[in-house]
Amino acid sequence: MEQTILAPDKEWLTYIAKMWLLGSQMSEDITGQKMDGSIQDLERLQTIIDSAQIPVTSTQELQSLGIVFGKVFVNETPDYDWWVIEDEYGKDACVRYKETTLLIFPQTMLSKRIEEGEHVDVPDFFQVLKQDLERVKNENYANA
Repeated sequence: MEQTILAPDKEWLTYIAKMWLLGSQMSEDITGQKMDGSIQDLERLQTIIDSAQIPVTSTQELQSLGIVFGKVFVNETPDYDWWVIEDEYGKDACVRYKETTLLIFPQTMLSKRIEEGEHVDVPDFFQVLKQDLERVKNENYANA
């Protein structure tokens, strides 16, 4: 099956919202602060990860942190928005630059690293990701 990029329908928007709410609730429980979609959420994410209160086996909770990360990315980076990718493995939420094939998958960006035992510096990871995507965008999607 070829990869298809779709605008998120109501079901996907609800899924993204529920995952974000789960991440926000965990933030409130662990940091005493709710997520708000701002750059400050990166520090809240860092505090949650550093607290080690979410077991590496809690995939849904870890992936909700990725959705929070993605929301910050979309809010802080012009021309990126939520989309859905469908391929032979099923459907997944992604963040897309304009209407190009430049995609990131924030839902699993943090969880995979945490599950593999990597230390994640969330603010640094965010900045490096933005820089890398800016370079790719300029090299490959300058006319988008």
